[in-house]
Amino acid sequence: MHKVYRGDPENLHKDSYEEVDYSKIAYRCAYVHKYAPFHTALVYETMSRSMAENPHIKPMILRFLSKGPLNICSIGSGPGTDVVGLLAALHQRLHDSFRFFRISAHLVDITSEWESTFRTVVSEATSGGCGALSEGMSDKWFKWTFQEADLQLKMNEALSKAISSSDLITLVKIVSAVACKETSKTIEKIFRVIKPGALVLFIDNASGGFQELISTAAAKYRLVPVYGPLNHQLYTNETFNRERIHFQSSKTWGHATDIQSSTNSACTIPNLLPMPQFKTANLRLPQYLIQNRIDSGNPYEGGSRYMPDYIGTGRPHQLRNQMGPSHKNH
Repeated sequence: MHKVYRGDPENLHKDSYEEVDYSKIAYRCAYVHKYAPFHTALVYETMSRSMAENPHIKPMILRFLSKGPLNICSIGSGPGTDVVGLLAALHQRLHDSFRFFRISAHLVDITSEWESTFRTVVSEATSGGCGALSEGMSDKWFKWTFQEADLQLKMNEALSKAISSSDLITLVKIVSAVACKETSKTIEKIFRVIKPGALVLFIDNASGGFQELISTAAAKYRLVPVYGPLNHQLYTNETFNRERIHFQSSKTWGHATDIQSSTNSACTIPNLLPMPQFKTANLRLPQYLIQNRIDSGNPYEGGSRYMPDYIGTGRPHQLRNQMGPSHKNH
């Protein structure tokens, strides 16, 4: 797995990419142990920090929620680490507007066996012990579907509809995992169908040219950066420094850093401009890029205030314990 996920610049010039056979339960167990908890916490911290530092992101999400459930599409979902991390961040940052809110998540992965793994994750999360997240992932507030799909192939109607109807699309450690000559076309297929106003969350290795690939495709399809990317940063979380059967879990991820504050000449979103000046000193975050498809609407603001169950940085750790070493395909 480590070999597959390395950021080799040569990968984008190869005819095909190496795969891990996650249809085998041994590899899924290994992934959940080594990567899943760390990626969950990383997505949580990335989304939480972006909502805290960019005052425009939260109103954009509130506007989505004012129209119905927040529609999330996780590309290369694996066991759902992206989704769990996002939900934890949203419940933390939206607590002054909503106690609970409806989420509709569509998980997309080439390995169908991840569906049952995510079902186990949801079951464990809703059994209690995760604060507001336990209720937030219950059937009352959280609906999800899973679709088996190979994005290197032609995008079918179902996948196109799922992406085009989503408010927030995640691309976490997927670009490096499927890096080959066709990867840029794959990303362009996704960006081509994204609806106006939708957010794209990208997290991946700094090396390998993956962020540059995303930025090129984003510019082509009129996405503008609303936060990041931050590069040359080292994200470390000792919480996940565990060893099981002589197999060490991930606790550190190194990245490059940069601040983008660019706009498209066709952009008509006065509430997004000028971009705030973000502070990067002492940030221990991965490289990430949240992009916004050009939209002329006004953010929704409002909702009722409440005192929620606290969801803190320890929740991904607790989820890690509940998920256990028994069960992603990035």
